[in-house]
Amino acid sequence: MSEQTRQTATAVRQAAILTATLALVGEKGVTAVTMNDICTRSGASVGSVYHHFKDREGVLYALYRDCFADCFGQLRTAVLATHEAQVGIEALVHTYLEWVAANPARAAFIYEASQGTLLRSYQAEIVAFKGAFYADIFAWMLPFVESGELLRLPPWAYDAIIMGPAHEFSRRWLGGMQELALDEAKNIIATAVWRAISLPG
Repeated sequence: MSEQTRQTATAVRQAAILTATLALVGEKGVTAVTMNDICTRSGASVGSVYHHFKDREGVLYALYRDCFADCFGQLRTAVLATHEAQVGIEALVHTYLEWVAANPARAAFIYEASQGTLLRSYQAEIVAFKGAFYADIFAWMLPFVESGELLRLPPWAYDAIIMGPAHEFSRRWLGGMQELALDEAKNIIATAVWRAISLPG
């Protein structure tokens, strides 16, 4: 077996395990999912799962990172392709909410797994890959901050102001409180976010 074939087979096995884990989380909740559940659902042996992911927390971290990579990839592409501050900020909000709508199981898992100390052994890795994403977004924002189009704020404040409303709406929407259509909500939220961080021209 060639190295490329071996790598492809490994990726397929890992993806099957993560897909099974995500389905289990949706059925039972993340804290109730066991290694035995994961092995049974994925068809992988205990040894195989431990080989690929080390332990249960490793499986959940890999799924967490995979979900974020998918989400962040779409956000980065949407924002970095824009050349106007308002267009980019609104794209960030729109794309995130569209991702949630298209991937409700992944989004719900991210919110559930982010609570408490479930992934405490991987906090450094989580901070690193989230930081790399935010660095790209902040670098895109910087010229607009320097030109006076966007407020100058510490990084944590941008995250709270830009993404906070989208996160709150997403939690409510995923929890079944869908009193407002997502297409309408994303426009309302994006407009409010833009007004919150832009300076009058």
